[in-house]
Amino acid sequence: MSVRYIITDSHKNMSQKRRENLIDFFCEVKGPDREAAEKAVEFCDWYESEYAVKWFEVLALSDGDIAGYLRCFRNPDDIRQWFIGDVHVRSRYRREGIASAMYKKVFKELERYEAAENVISAVRRDNAKSIGLHTKMGFFDTGEPCVFASFYVDADETKYQKRLYRYLPIPEMVPAKKLMEMFLPLWLEDKKISAGADEKEKAKAQKELKKVINDGLKGEYDIKTVWCGNRLTGFKYGDSLIGEG
Repeated sequence: MSVRYIITDSHKNMSQKRRENLIDFFCEVKGPDREAAEKAVEFCDWYESEYAVKWFEVLALSDGDIAGYLRCFRNPDDIRQWFIGDVHVRSRYRREGIASAMYKKVFKELERYEAAENVISAVRRDNAKSIGLHTKMGFFDTGEPCVFASFYVDADETKYQKRLYRYLPIPEMVPAKKLMEMFLPLWLEDKKISAGADEKEKAKAQKELKKVINDGLKGEYDIKTVWCGNRLTGFKYGDSLIGEG
């Protein structure tokens, strides 16, 4: 089966034919009530206009047929957070990895937004399939109610969250001293050396870090910074990861 994935950066950019196809799709996956399916599509227009929020949708197409759908939008009150909702795959296309592929498209798309730190989804506590999918895709159960702007979420749903990390090369011409300043807090935390630790212990750790940085700058291995949104959360050298990510 050949499946093509497309991203629409605004629900309003859909052609009328695609909107009709989406209504038919919602009739199948949500139930036979066509009026309710039309309202589900119209909701996208309303939410996007009401909150002026950044929005995109992923559609999985098989021979022009909508096989899968999800939408993702940014929290109008917090540009660091995004929400994935209304994830559906037609029954005849299930067990083909379509849902996983759509999530991966979301993660790839969110790499464009430097401030993006996390993506959340509301998952019913008794939905084993959804829990399995989200766990597979790197989400974790926060154990908290899912609150997203003024978006209504059922009381029996819990918030699953995935942190978004970017791995970026060290910019050229950054001196070793600057890298020491950036990496030292992360290095000391990883080595479990507190601010009140023995000075000899801290000096030894700094010496080790200096060698790592110098070896990396000499090209002995590739050093990358790890960012969650605009926060430096770690760095990677060789097969070693210090900090988050």
